Amino acid sequence: MAYALGSAGVNDKRISPLSETSPSVPEIFNACTQLFGKNVQISVDFLNYLEPSSVRAAYRERAFETHPDRARVLGVKEEDLADTFKKINKAYEILSFAVRKENKLILLNGNLKSERSARTKTKTRDTRDHYYSGNLPGRHLPIGRFLYYSGLISWRALIESIIWQRKNRPLIGAIARSWKYLTDEEVIHILRNKAAEEKFGEYALRSGLLTKGNLMALLGKQRMLNRPLGEYFIMQGMLRSSEVEDLVRAQRRHNAIFTFSRFGMQ
Repeated sequence: MAYALGSAGVNDKRISPLSETSPSVPEIFNACTQLFGKNVQISVDFLNYLEPSSVRAAYRERAFETHPDRARVLGVKEEDLADTFKKINKAYEILSFAVRKENKLILLNGNLKSERSARTKTKTRDTRDHYYSGNLPGRHLPIGRFLYYSGLISWRALIESIIWQRKNRPLIGAIARSWKYLTDEEVIHILRNKAAEEKFGEYALRSGLLTKGNLMALLGKQRMLNRPLGEYFIMQGMLRSSEVEDLVRAQRRHNAIFTFSRFGMQ
């Protein structure tokens, strides 16, 4: 009996597309285990760093290992190997869907939903949400806190904007890969071996895969590529673009006062 490989295989036949329903968290994690092995520590970070090329490479290796045509060589039943081969193809199908840029998925309340649906989901305002009503604190304020202490946004909106910015922040591993500081294999090695609470860059530095200079450059580039917090409030319809520009100027004037005072400049 002949068995065709999927889109990454020698016969280049397309695997049947998934239904419109997004795969569940257990399905995504199980698919990672099927392709990358049980020893890999699957986490949200691991999923975020996965690229289509990494998924294809893992699939090719596993598909070759489990192809039913190798049953005689391996000394196992063709039916048993065929069952495993089908699971590998299904895992590849799920992960190929999940890591596509247009379908980039995030963990949300135990389910995987597209960024687009998560961003446009209607939100009901919590009447217990807090708005500040005092004077501006006499210290340097980032733009988000400046808007909050100006009474223009709620505490909940501030927290949600920070979460949005961090979620959209480019990953250090992705930048390192684009700069050829790290290979795909080294990125996966870091994700597999770093401690749960350890930062990507910390492990890369500790293991000698990045130098201090490399890491400083990567962190600087990451900060440069951060999406401005004001963009979130414009997207949510809380502020207009012109209002954000005026408020940023006001924030800079506020911070300049306390920067001068700090260095004794009156």
